Amino acid sequence: MIHTRTYRLVHPPGRPDAPAGISVDVPVLRTRVLRAAALTPGQQHLMDLWNALMNGS
Repeated sequence: MIHTRTYRLVHPPGRPDAPAGISVDVPVLRTRVLRAAALTPGQQHLMDLWNALMNGS
């Protein structure tokens, strides 16, 4: 979870009146999984490839 005092609005260049999102470059206090994603077989294959790449296996 991210404390509310660390939220930072992000604006597109030259548009200070139009927020584009929220900066996530803040300390994370806690994470909580709400539910496991239901992936299609193709998506699961890509996730397996990604995890193998990131874990060095």
